Amino acid sequence: MNERLNRLLTVVAQRSVPELTRLACVLALIGLLVMVYPLLFPGALAIVLSMGVGHLIGIVAVGLYVLAVILDLARRRGN
Repeated sequence: MNERLNRLLTVVAQRSVPELTRLACVLALIGLLVMVYPLLFPGALAIVLSMGVGHLIGIVAVGLYVLAVILDLARRRGN
């Protein structure tokens, strides 16, 4: 488990801040599109599923953006 975490942290540290920010923006747009789906095709199940999936994608997008900000601050303090 610890080896996997170290590998994950290494991969994240190698990613650039603009790339993480770009990925966060794309995921946020996808999440918004998923949440708008029930407006075009209304239905109870569509509303429930789109809100659940859309919010999950949005949470991941915000998490990636916060990670990009933290990495940027860490790099600026390291210089």
